[in-house]
Amino acid sequence: MKRFLTTGVACLAMAGAVQAQDAQIETPPQTPTAAVKPMDQPRDWSATLVQDATGLHDIIVDSHPGVHDALNPAFRPRLEQGLTVALDRAKTTTDAGGWWWALRAYVASFEDGHVQIGMTQDGFNFQTRWPGFLTVYRGADQVVADRDEADAATPPLGAKLIDCDGVAAETLAEQRIGQFRGRWFLEAQRSLYGDRQFLSAQNPWVSEMSQCRFETDGAPQTYALNWRATPDDLGARRGKLAQRARPDFGLKHFDDGGFWISTPSFDGDPKSETHAALTALIADMRTKQEALRLAPYVVLDLRGNGGGSSHWSQLMAQVLWGDAWMAAHPEPAIEAVEWRASDGNIAQISEFLDQLRASNSSPEYIAWAEDAVNGMKAAQAAGQPYWRSANEAPPEDAVPPPPALQLMAGRVYVLTDSSCGSACLDAVDLWKTAGALQVGRETSADTVYMEVRAPFLPSGLAQIAVPMKVYRGRARGNNEPQRPQYVIEGDMTDDAALLASIRQLQPR
Repeated sequence: MKRFLTTGVACLAMAGAVQAQDAQIETPPQTPTAAVKPMDQPRDWSATLVQDATGLHDIIVDSHPGVHDALNPAFRPRLEQGLTVALDRAKTTTDAGGWWWALRAYVASFEDGHVQIGMTQDGFNFQTRWPGFLTVYRGADQVVADRDEADAATPPLGAKLIDCDGVAAETLAEQRIGQFRGRWFLEAQRSLYGDRQFLSAQNPWVSEMSQCRFETDGAPQTYALNWRATPDDLGARRGKLAQRARPDFGLKHFDDGGFWISTPSFDGDPKSETHAALTALIADMRTKQEALRLAPYVVLDLRGNGGGSSHWSQLMAQVLWGDAWMAAHPEPAIEAVEWRASDGNIAQISEFLDQLRASNSSPEYIAWAEDAVNGMKAAQAAGQPYWRSANEAPPEDAVPPPPALQLMAGRVYVLTDSSCGSACLDAVDLWKTAGALQVGRETSADTVYMEVRAPFLPSGLAQIAVPMKVYRGRARGNNEPQRPQYVIEGDMTDDAALLASIRQLQPR
């Protein structure tokens, strides 16, 4: 039965999720063709927003698979409505904040983690204000988790937000954060961005609240908000609240015989340090294969992993469970992949193919890229919007594979956090099908639009991520997260506590 690699360069061009207002595109595959005037120099920001919003729209129309997707008739109206809103906002845009947050809202309106945007100017940040405290989500509640201890007029730690200026807490979060981040229905989004409720970063499309009610000691209390410049240590404060781990790549062996394997990225770029680290890690796993299979437990740590290429998780599965076990326990097959045939998409995969050949990558990987390039070219020549790569159904008289021997003596745990998306989700799909148990926190989610490239917007001030293909018949639904069998509460950066929690799950 023909099987295709489900993910080859997902997020290669972006090299990581662009999430923060001051985030930069990492390792861009190209540079603007002309010198770009810095963000802090005068310019007509209204005209720039019109230019970039129109450019974003046109890139999506040219290259995104959703434009011609008969199974998603709402895509094109959403694309056009987003442009209408952005152009309307351009009429009153006077500064960089108006430009940036209008574009962020346009990108967020797609409700797709693979449609991203990032600034191209290193070091640029919007001036940020706060009222002396920050809230984060604790379950469904927004509670004060950091405050200016010198300001007695701020609500106490642990106080639960009720409303601000008459707007309920959750509605407020949707308006102030979700509108510009998207997918606010996901726990992962609230976990990642919940602390932005009381941060104001020159966004003219939302106003600073005047007063808020909090529940403290079981009773509501009203607080007037005094907005001012944020402290110098804001980044450290937010980092402490976020509890986001990004461990080093590596394989650890513990005294009780257990193993811990950390893969904080699945970057597929053959030129990247991540590619080298993953190659070395899998080589180390192969050297220790017998010990891994005899271990009482193996932890596959995906904390901080925002995706990349599913090639790596497939190789890791082969080392642990073996080809026979994986063949006998296949994950539900994706029926087909349809690639949007455009000049930009063809150029992106062609460049990636050159990199694969230069790095002497696996023949299977090179063949995958060759098929994609040739298929898109053929579709384009025939005037078709897609090149379709389908899995072949097994013949009716196919003999099922013989029973396979379980080579893993102990349990395999997949440790996830809210960062897990794209090829990280593919890894969870694959490993859980093989028999692994998911522990930790609920993951992020993705749509069926995958495999991004990263063109610049016309101004050169921002770069976007645009999916190039669409999955057909994927078992995991659109924007559906992976939920752990065992939720681990507490600090997700505390390795020792996480290990202790996992050891508690071991059979007695």
